[in-house]
Amino acid sequence: MAQHPLLPFMEAHGKLLGTSLKDLTVDALRSLFGHVYYIWRTFKPALGEEDGLKYYGNVWAELAKLGFAGAMAKFGLKEVKDLPTLGRIVEDCFTGVPALYITRRNEKDEHVGHVLWCANPAYGPSDNTYCRHDYYRQEVYLTYVYLWALIEEAKKSGLKEDVLVELPSGRCRDGSACACQIILRTRTANPDMPLPEVKKTFIDLEMGTQEPVSYVLKKQKRSFEEQGPATFSGFFAVDFFAWLQLFQNVKAKAQAVYNALWATFPPMWVKEARLELEIGRVKTAKELAQVIAFCMRKKYIAGTVAQADAMQAVVVAEADPFVQVADMFGAPKDYHKALVKADEAFIAGILKETKMDKKATVKIKSHIAQGDKKTEIIVSVK
Repeated sequence: MAQHPLLPFMEAHGKLLGTSLKDLTVDALRSLFGHVYYIWRTFKPALGEEDGLKYYGNVWAELAKLGFAGAMAKFGLKEVKDLPTLGRIVEDCFTGVPALYITRRNEKDEHVGHVLWCANPAYGPSDNTYCRHDYYRQEVYLTYVYLWALIEEAKKSGLKEDVLVELPSGRCRDGSACACQIILRTRTANPDMPLPEVKKTFIDLEMGTQEPVSYVLKKQKRSFEEQGPATFSGFFAVDFFAWLQLFQNVKAKAQAVYNALWATFPPMWVKEARLELEIGRVKTAKELAQVIAFCMRKKYIAGTVAQADAMQAVVVAEADPFVQVADMFGAPKDYHKALVKADEAFIAGILKETKMDKKATVKIKSHIAQGDKKTEIIVSVK
């Protein structure tokens, strides 16, 4: 099988971050599905439930378009003539999430697939129970949005028939469900035809203590080299698509909402940084720079403390994957500007969490998103 075109991109950042392809895949998968959750949690109060869910759904529709294009290229297809062809594409798109998708029926007028395991909720965030349940109730609706987007792309590629979607069960919505059931039917299908049986077994029990994505990739007969690049780049693509929805639909609020999204993380990551770095209380410029670099690395920007003492320190990053992925999509310059402003707000959040907001100043001297060769952050303690 040909090498994934984004494998060198991921390997290069893995080297900068000092991590393996497997570990970076697992971590990025967790980050990706944490990020989509926090996008939803940010959009909902900022934009209202109706618009928040709509624009969040549009992020998934964009991901569906990417998956559709990838499947068409993989199968060497120029057009989609019938439902069975669409069924193959749906299976491939879910497989790449990754999800363990089993096609149980793929006939002229009906496609039935069972999703036995999905990275969301398996790698979703740990948050209070109500918010998680509220989110997963919405996720079943988002599956409809994802499938409708795939159908729309198929129609653009030649599919003439209308396709109806049913989701009788969803694992994230229905706690006792052993599989998500995905049913696609043409209008000439017989809706009374008995559905394939859902086996009453939970695949999570079969996994035991194995790393879930390792187990699923073995079942799919796929490798980390195949999965990793899509997962890693997908994290940054999701961020760009979320910003783009804001920019296109609520431009006046876009930067504030985008900043609010990234303000989610300093409270979590600063605590983790202090434990990992064994810093009881941040007092010096060096310690503050170390925390900033740690938090940058949590978003896959390989920040390092280039020079430091008690009063002043410098954090440097030679690469920015947000900018690289944005360039792959031909992102507008406004997104590059938004990245800089969000980083300023992100760093302000770190200062607040370390209780250094009145004792230190942090200035972004240069930023890759502004066209500079490197990102350089100057930390000064009064």
